[in-house]
Amino acid sequence: MFYVYRIRSRSRPEKSFIGTSRDVKRRVKMHNAGRVEATCEDGPWKLVFYAAFSRKQRAHEFEDFLKSPEGKKFGRKRLWQTVEDPDKP
Repeated sequence: MFYVYRIRSRSRPEKSFIGTSRDVKRRVKMHNAGRVEATCEDGPWKLVFYAAFSRKQRAHEFEDFLKSPEGKKFGRKRLWQTVEDPDKP
């Protein structure tokens, strides 16, 4: 399986990162160990969302979508609010 995941900084909650991996637990550990250049300054990180795909191409397409303006809007409206703040309407 291939996973698209989103992590949020515990120290700077306004910061988040979306990525793709075959092993989400290992990847989050790498983020928290400062071994990922894009996230090394804002850790520690918390996994807030992941989705599984059977094909690598589909996972990368979804990652690209979530990083697009339309995908950011979709994430805010349909994914992140539900995951991070379930009591919020």
